[in-house]
Amino acid sequence: MKNIYSNLIRRSGDSGRLALITILETIGSVPQVQGASALFTDAGLIAGTLGGGILEADATGRAAEAIRRCASAVYAIDLNAGIASKEEAICGGTARLLIDACPDLNIEVFKAMERSIRDGRPGVLVTSIAGETSPAIERKWYDKASGKYQREINACMDEKKCLFTEKSGMPARFFEPVFPLPPLIIAGAGHIGKAVAHLASLLDFEVSVIDDRAEYANPGNIPDAEYWIVDNIGAAMMKASKSSDTYIVIVTRGHKDDAEGLRACLDADVAYIGMIGSKRKISLMREEFISKGWANESQFDRIHAPIGLDIGSKTIQEIAVSICAQLVQVRHQRQHLRKSPSVTAIILGAGESSRMGKPKLLLPFGDTTMIGTVIGNVLASSAEKVIVVLGSNYEDHRLAIKDYPVEIVNNSRYREGMFSSVKCGLKAVSGAADAVMVLLADQPMIGAGEMDKLIESYRDSEKKIIIATHGNKRGHPVLIGSKYIHEIVGYPMQGSLRDILQNHPEDICEVQTDNAAILRDIDTEADYQEELKQHHKHD
Repeated sequence: MKNIYSNLIRRSGDSGRLALITILETIGSVPQVQGASALFTDAGLIAGTLGGGILEADATGRAAEAIRRCASAVYAIDLNAGIASKEEAICGGTARLLIDACPDLNIEVFKAMERSIRDGRPGVLVTSIAGETSPAIERKWYDKASGKYQREINACMDEKKCLFTEKSGMPARFFEPVFPLPPLIIAGAGHIGKAVAHLASLLDFEVSVIDDRAEYANPGNIPDAEYWIVDNIGAAMMKASKSSDTYIVIVTRGHKDDAEGLRACLDADVAYIGMIGSKRKISLMREEFISKGWANESQFDRIHAPIGLDIGSKTIQEIAVSICAQLVQVRHQRQHLRKSPSVTAIILGAGESSRMGKPKLLLPFGDTTMIGTVIGNVLASSAEKVIVVLGSNYEDHRLAIKDYPVEIVNNSRYREGMFSSVKCGLKAVSGAADAVMVLLADQPMIGAGEMDKLIESYRDSEKKIIIATHGNKRGHPVLIGSKYIHEIVGYPMQGSLRDILQNHPEDICEVQTDNAAILRDIDTEADYQEELKQHHKHD
């Protein structure tokens, strides 16, 4: 959804004070969702919404009082009045809200968030709330899973939902995922382009408008756009930044401009291209494009033309509704198709710790042990199942992790090397898994963010071996498609997983990460002390 923080940033430093009110949690039926926010001055609402009605009217009064007193607050409102009530809400639920009377105190955090979103990097805004009466409010922006909030951040990002947590003696925390909006490029700033821009802005697209007429492509004429480009349609479309999440609507004032705009984007890997026109016009244009070699049949046929859903639209507004309905339909279809694969994680922890001279996996790390931290990081990722392969000191290790929701397998042949543990773990993998992710139990420095990056790459790539890299060096984790399980299990014991990878170089996708720890493991006491030092530095 569009976040309200850009509006807040624009108004920061104005002479008037602002209050930001956010719905922290809801129970039952409430007119807006968790995470909905609105911005107020002492005179009333200026941006966003809490759902209108009594809830918003109540918030308006509370915001004015909070601004007057310079005091934030947490409060609840009951919407369970009876049907006969004239003054109270009868939605049937309750809502808990936060009034931030001094949002400017966290303005640099909001700016960091906006820069991240502008760069296409989603993240989670974490708000710490210490107390309910005049609470201290601290905000932090995370554009990747980090530190003690890994589980919460990953849950928010995966489910695209807010999360509110409270623990006795600790500040309450509100986790709000924020994603870049899908870009919509509208070629043509006439009546239909203007109407589409208005509706698409309400439907959470980031709108850019292209036209060669300055009197049309400007904020005064189309205030709902984010960007206005005055240039030749074809040239501007060619230069426009496009990604797999970009939507393109071509609604210019004539056949020539439509054709130039279409030619400039036809080869682009985008989510949607739609072009206005009658069936006859589209048929003639298709024939022209194919005969002149500008497109083949499959390229042209992926165009939504005539544009929009068939709702019998006649007026400009109805045509805009049909176009925007199709945009939403395609967006939802793409979200459904991009569901994460079913991944089973295999943690290899059967080694003897000979160089350490003691069972290293039970050494303290973070809030638990080394192996406990690794398991926690994997559980915070989007892997669906976790298998831990144990061997040396099996019973001690098993007792240490028995309360974790993992499957434990015993590799009785652990002295034959790590490949024996890989084979042992793979034999326990369910046939329902799309892929397996192999991790080392002595790498507690690798977070869920790196793991999810590999899983996302597996989802989006045609290749089925995904390897984490840093500085062009390969490390762990390694994610392998289930089609290779049989080959690995049947490979000679004296071999290695590296041999399997070398046999299929054409199916390997290397994923660069920012975390150099993917290249390190903990073998010695010196390694352990250094990693502890790094961990405390970043905690």
